[in-house]
Amino acid sequence: MFLECVLTLMSIFVWKNLSSACQDKCQQASTLRLMWKLILILYMMLAHGSYTSNFLLNRTEPTYLGTISYLCLGAHMQMCTFLVIAKAVNFVIRLWKKRPLKDDHTAILAIVYVLSITSYGYYKVCEPPIVKNVTIPLKNLPHSLDGFTITLLSDIHIGPTVGKKQLEVAVEITNNLQSDIVVIDGDLVDGLVSQLRDAVQPLRNIRSKHGIFYVTGNHEYYTMDVENWMETIKELGVQVLHNTNVKVPADKADDNSLCFIGTDDIEADRIRYENHGMKLDTAIKGCSEEQRTILIAHQPKAAKIALQSINKIDLILCGHTHGGQMFPYIISSYLINPFYAGLYQHGDTFIYVSMGTYYWGFPMRIGTQHEITKITLVTV
Repeated sequence: MFLECVLTLMSIFVWKNLSSACQDKCQQASTLRLMWKLILILYMMLAHGSYTSNFLLNRTEPTYLGTISYLCLGAHMQMCTFLVIAKAVNFVIRLWKKRPLKDDHTAILAIVYVLSITSYGYYKVCEPPIVKNVTIPLKNLPHSLDGFTITLLSDIHIGPTVGKKQLEVAVEITNNLQSDIVVIDGDLVDGLVSQLRDAVQPLRNIRSKHGIFYVTGNHEYYTMDVENWMETIKELGVQVLHNTNVKVPADKADDNSLCFIGTDDIEADRIRYENHGMKLDTAIKGCSEEQRTILIAHQPKAAKIALQSINKIDLILCGHTHGGQMFPYIISSYLINPFYAGLYQHGDTFIYVSMGTYYWGFPMRIGTQHEITKITLVTV
């Protein structure tokens, strides 16, 4: 309801600025004016209906209607952003007592900009994820683990605009990397198991030497179907780390192994999801002081919580931010997250934040890139 209220305000703003575009030039063409207003209404109706796609249009593959609705939502965001900036520029021009842009010219520029930037953003998400290679030097890493590799997948968001074929592409890229382990760092799905069971089946084809591990993200909790998702993911051969840890390699002594710790997403704490929540003290129990510890936690805010705790963590793997996915969300994403994207160091602890394997909702990326990350641990 809150999001729809915000969208309504945006729609009113857009309507006031665009519904009368070129009215002076089209006074005699009432049919053209009517058609233009109908196009605006249809476009805004599709944008408003995008969230409904999460409930009604979740299929194994994205539907045309779901994709178009979310494209209209993304275009709506871009349109509002452009018009706000144009209004601000015109205000400054007036302060300098210069002639501002005419409303008709502003409207035409806005339409051209939105069509161009939306097409570009859609083109970017149609490309497969890039492989980002990251080398992390861990203090006191055993020499037997020098060169240990982790493939990090995050924010796949299977739902109304991401489907089985895209997951198959990600799995193929992952297998080609031949990493020691694979980590799925939350926000895998945006729907119920009953809707998306077939779409996640490619996960069973992931290959790694020492296993595949998964933790929840905030969007799993929005589905209200977390328990069923955990069982389904286990059936696909993926180990769920539900405030637990695992030793890797399992057949090695503690001083020659890593302890991978997985915690539930902190959104479970906020919405008080029963028997879920970030319980780091519980999750880390059993990890030896001789082991290097690697925490898998979806949100960078969880990384901050871990850093403020008494627990010693050598590496934290996160996702969630998408790098903002597109302007202007890049700004808010940077400001509200303690770690935005890429590699950070806090004392002896490293934090890596993925921009996401795919994207949420609107199939657009502007100024960001979806990625599959291959992390190589080296001894220092």
